[in-house]
Amino acid sequence: MSWKNNLKQYFNFSHSERYGIMVLCGFIMLAFAVKLILPEWLAQQKVDDTGYHEALTLFRPAGEPDWNNTEITPAGEPVNKRTYFYFDPNHIGNQEWQKLGLNERQIRNIRNYQAKGGTFRKKEDLKKLYTIPFSLYESVAPYIRFATESAHTTAVKPAVEPRPDVEHSETAAPIIVELNSADSALLTQLRGIGPVFASRIIKYRNRAGGFANVEQLNEVYGIDSALVAQLKPQLTTDSGLIRKIPVNKAIFKEMINHPYLNEQQTRGILYYRKIQTGIKTMDELVKNNILTQEEAQKIAPYLSFE
Repeated sequence: MSWKNNLKQYFNFSHSERYGIMVLCGFIMLAFAVKLILPEWLAQQKVDDTGYHEALTLFRPAGEPDWNNTEITPAGEPVNKRTYFYFDPNHIGNQEWQKLGLNERQIRNIRNYQAKGGTFRKKEDLKKLYTIPFSLYESVAPYIRFATESAHTTAVKPAVEPRPDVEHSETAAPIIVELNSADSALLTQLRGIGPVFASRIIKYRNRAGGFANVEQLNEVYGIDSALVAQLKPQLTTDSGLIRKIPVNKAIFKEMINHPYLNEQQTRGILYYRKIQTGIKTMDELVKNNILTQEEAQKIAPYLSFE
């Protein structure tokens, strides 16, 4: 058989095979056409976002209470201007609400709530109103004082962290705060401490088990030595409120969570405790080079050897 016959037999297709090849070629050509035409077609399409911008324009005054009561910085960012003062949400006029940063719609919703018999019995009641954003509630909450509260409490104005966009109508009087028992509301009454710093102080206190001295505030993120020096006359620490770690019973996770113990020190304490079947004094940890003298003095208020 000649090579021509072999070649002819090799390329000899049945009717159904020829049909399948034609369909496959058609799909290939269609795919190439889509690949060439689709990107150009999409590039020519224009999205009509007029409705979106109109909705956004209407939403901003509703979602941001003092968007229309702001001034614009050179960078194009709004700077809210508010005046903070003590107030009872049950006995406050519309102008006072405006000074605190609320717009007309929000004030109207509050009035509707009160007209239906609604009363603010505690601070948290204010944030239950959907019209009050959490950021606004967090700013004004330290200044809420109900008429039933004692006169000496309402005489002290809480301070917030200094902000160039905030006006304050009064000067805060000095108060004395015990660091290991104060809640967030009490901490914000200290000049220079606002909701953010108060939250960080409490978070650090919970992790460490308490404050042994005022200087430890330097270890709280964002608080510098200048602010600590300013606050020191107004602060005290009750060492009896410190939550101590039982060295002879604590597990690894309980020790390593303390800011004054790293992994190496924690493993050293646990290993020494195991081979000695207990630790009696801090000196044992120093003599066996598990802690330095400085580290031992720092962690001492937080360890119990019972």
